[in-house]
Amino acid sequence: MAEQKKKKKFPWGAVLYILACGLIGGVIGVVLGESGAEMDFTMLLGIMVLFVVMLYVHIIVHEAGHAIFGMLTGYKFLSYRVGSFMWEKGQDGKVRLSRFSLAGTAGQCLLSPPDYNGGNYPYVWYNLGGALVNILLAVLAGAALLLFPMGKWATTALAMLALTGLFLGLMNGLPLPGDGVNNDGSNIVAISRSPEARRAFWLQMKVNQQLAWGKRLKELPEEYFAPFPEEARANVMVSTMAVMAANRQMDALNLDEAARLMQPLMEDKHVLGLYRQLMTFDMALIELVNGQPGGIVEKLASKELQQFAKAMKNFPSVLRTQYAVALLKDKDEQKAATIRTAFDKMAAQYPHESEIAGERELMALVEQKAKEA
Repeated sequence: MAEQKKKKKFPWGAVLYILACGLIGGVIGVVLGESGAEMDFTMLLGIMVLFVVMLYVHIIVHEAGHAIFGMLTGYKFLSYRVGSFMWEKGQDGKVRLSRFSLAGTAGQCLLSPPDYNGGNYPYVWYNLGGALVNILLAVLAGAALLLFPMGKWATTALAMLALTGLFLGLMNGLPLPGDGVNNDGSNIVAISRSPEARRAFWLQMKVNQQLAWGKRLKELPEEYFAPFPEEARANVMVSTMAVMAANRQMDALNLDEAARLMQPLMEDKHVLGLYRQLMTFDMALIELVNGQPGGIVEKLASKELQQFAKAMKNFPSVLRTQYAVALLKDKDEQKAATIRTAFDKMAAQYPHESEIAGERELMALVEQKAKEA
């Protein structure tokens, strides 16, 4: 597939962020000005701590909103994550705490889907629930500000709670264009565009459920990963299932087939930037294992991918590819051992043992190729 030129998108997210920061700063200035308080280091530190606390309050209630509205419309609890702390319900009904983070997300709530019902399952409230709860909490905080007299710290805290809630609600509820990870509003728009997109979203939830229950991608039914019609592929939901199909081949150690599936996806503008970057690490590993390190392996040294690797430093596929680079390209066994130690430490807290098992098989293949070399 020929490389597709990316159109520059208006940075709505950045504009909203700047406006929100200006508004929050303005409100704080007014509150402090009316109280007659003088700004010093202690007060500045207190304001910064308050902002972080209010932000995390909204992250917590945002993910809770997804869970509440999802379960009210027929979904079942699967996992809830804030930052890197993740609670996940296994097939045995027990909830376990693990550690997992994903660049571009401050939290995540995943639910098991209701019956497919020919594509007529509910999806709007589940996706929109987080933003609605953010805005509801912002309205309640704003009403409290107007109705009750308070001191400067309580007023500042409520103002932050109101404004950060409004900001996060709009940032997640409005279908703003993005490249790394879609927001909730964009998901709703993408799902609504075609029956194929609705099926693709349902399949993603079903796959997540099976992974949480200990299944490996290669063990899941092949029909989950059947190609969609050509006319349906210009959709982020459909393209995500194509990425999962390629990941399934990686899990089965069918590396040449995985590469064949990934090559067009890496240049597809409908594939999320997060997945394109992760596929770069997968393709680099395939080059190394095949004894043909080339442009993709060299691309890992770019500033963009170095920053991505730093943000995803505890992600299994990133670590196993760095392990392969150390052993097969750099011939640095000491560096490889350090990466292996980091991988083992991450694996001890990672939520899905099935994924770790697949990554360990790939690392064993790397070790075998290193011995042969």
